[in-house]
Amino acid sequence: MKIKYIEKIMYWTLGVWMLMVQGACVKEDFTQTTDVTPNIATFLKNSEDFTVFYEAVVKAGTAAYLDAWGTYTVFAPNNVAMDTYIRSLGKSKVADLTDEEAKLLVTQHIVTDTVSTGNFKDGKITKNSVAGLFITTSVRNVDGRSEILLNKESVIILPNQRTGNGLVHGVDKVFTPITRTLMEEIQANPELSLFAEALQETGLDATLNIVEEEQYFSVLAVSNAVFAQRGINSLADLRDKYSHTGNPKNPNDSLYMHMAYHIVPDLKYVSDLMLQNSHVTKVNNEIILVKVDGERVLINEEEWLGNIELGAEIDRSISDNTTKNGVLHQLKDNIFIKARFPFPIYWDPADQPEIRIAGVYGRANLSVAKGFLKDVSWGGAESAAIDYESLLGANMIGAVYNDLLIVNLRTAVIPWIELKTPVIVKGRYKVWISWRTIDSQQGSNTIDVYVNGAQLSRSIVNGEYRNRTLPARELEALGYKMHLAGSPSGANNYNTKMVGIVDINSTDRHTIRLETKTNRNTPFRMDMIHFIPVDMEQIYPVFDINGNAVYP
Repeated sequence: MKIKYIEKIMYWTLGVWMLMVQGACVKEDFTQTTDVTPNIATFLKNSEDFTVFYEAVVKAGTAAYLDAWGTYTVFAPNNVAMDTYIRSLGKSKVADLTDEEAKLLVTQHIVTDTVSTGNFKDGKITKNSVAGLFITTSVRNVDGRSEILLNKESVIILPNQRTGNGLVHGVDKVFTPITRTLMEEIQANPELSLFAEALQETGLDATLNIVEEEQYFSVLAVSNAVFAQRGINSLADLRDKYSHTGNPKNPNDSLYMHMAYHIVPDLKYVSDLMLQNSHVTKVNNEIILVKVDGERVLINEEEWLGNIELGAEIDRSISDNTTKNGVLHQLKDNIFIKARFPFPIYWDPADQPEIRIAGVYGRANLSVAKGFLKDVSWGGAESAAIDYESLLGANMIGAVYNDLLIVNLRTAVIPWIELKTPVIVKGRYKVWISWRTIDSQQGSNTIDVYVNGAQLSRSIVNGEYRNRTLPARELEALGYKMHLAGSPSGANNYNTKMVGIVDINSTDRHTIRLETKTNRNTPFRMDMIHFIPVDMEQIYPVFDINGNAVYP
């Protein structure tokens, strides 16, 4: 019970003062005001529909803290749901449950945070239950009305019941206790029997049976029907197609790698997969790529060298299955490790999805606040903004796509900026940065470049002009080039410098960081960033203001 202490003290002080004034020893009565809202355990105990769950709460030893000060959300099965569940165990009442059964039952329904239905996401509740596992959420339409479905099985029938220490949501079914490991869950599904056999053949079944604190896996499983679509109907077919060493338990064997590629060593529900463009797998330096297309979540659908490679869709209706050590998903097609060769990335860092959505890309200028761009972050005060500039005046014309990303890169304003690159195939690359030189009376800033935290060998000085007299190959030998096609107005003010060579160890998106330790009031006007394999042509193509590649 929460006593209004300030009010109590005021009354007490007033009483003492009156006694002193009257000079008499008279007892003064006063009213102590309290908040009589019951806490969760008391709410359940006094309810009509949740008394059986309250009995389980008591048996599990959680009643004391559910009546203590704190913040909790309880998904309480009603009495009918509890009776149905207890009978399914061959028992008749809560007292028949073992202490362990009661504890597992109850703790899966408690979250140590207050989460109203308005804060549910279509995926999962952001904080795990006391049992250590997440509660998944979705919305379904039944006869023209929407229902909130938890863990694919339980409907909220009484939402957002506020108590003194949190919320209670009444549900119509007990959450099925999570007792299986990932491997056991896969083996229990006859539609995944071939996938299970392949895991056993490679020895990865042992990995998916490990239950350790904070060690989780996410599996992108393939059904027998999906394998059959690819002409694979048996374990022998899988061995013939993939096992090139004859020993599938060898981590370098192709069958082992194929199966390991379906395992993400982290807890990733579909909503988590959607948050990032790529995720590491159990295969060293191999990742899966994730693309969201409306309601569809696609694995490894990407455009490579102008061609669209179709991906495998996650079957969301049968995915997000929680186990003791992770989560199980199913794919509508198989996924494969693809041998890719390094190829050049000619990147306009101003081309960000949010700038396109804002409708200003290639059209207008935009001041960009912190947090607006998902894949770009920078230092400095919260008010420090960067600028997207398009359709610039004649003195700025020449930029590729006719736009620039402008950063006041100086220690007093924005000391660093980090950007996520497009996907780069693993390999060895020369890194080139293009910018618009500014001849400022304030002087120039020296900018260091980092890729994935490793500093590259050469810095940029943003006031440095490109040598305009040397032939292209001689200029390249010095680590510079002209990246613009033709002779557009203002092109002489653009410089491109090779800032170092980097080894990209995984096919993925990577982080490039520009950082300065100088403080001249001269903004950095960035045009392009090139990652070009070391054994490929570095000068060509060049680019016109529309972004078209131009070759000699």
